[in-house]
Amino acid sequence: MKSIDANLFELYSKTIFILKGQHKLSLPNPFAIITAFNPLGKVQSAEQNKQRNTLLKAELEQVLHFPVIGASDDLSHQEQSFIVQVSKPAAIGLASKYEQNAIYWVESDDLHIVPVLMTGDEVSVGKFSERVR
Repeated sequence: MKSIDANLFELYSKTIFILKGQHKLSLPNPFAIITAFNPLGKVQSAEQNKQRNTLLKAELEQVLHFPVIGASDDLSHQEQSFIVQVSKPAAIGLASKYEQNAIYWVESDDLHIVPVLMTGDEVSVGKFSERVR
């Protein structure tokens, strides 16, 4: 595990989420937001990220899931992700398998950053609904 990088945490804490259509109305509670993009925070090619997310999507076929994009507020950085209705330990396990530093966990509209391959404590960063575009 690596220690949480303050700059990376700052970026994670400001992420917005782009949801399409009916998904805005039918969110499970609780849920995780997971991606396979950019393992360990290292930028990969578009093709590598697409392949990694295809593998993750295949693992999600047995659970409720749908796409969401995690993005910087100015949309200059975007990562295709999934809203997934699984337990927090299951979400952490998947994120670990795909070498992710952290996941988002949403319960009763409370958005948390949950460290996976980073050290640090789970932190609430506000209301999920206020970050949906």
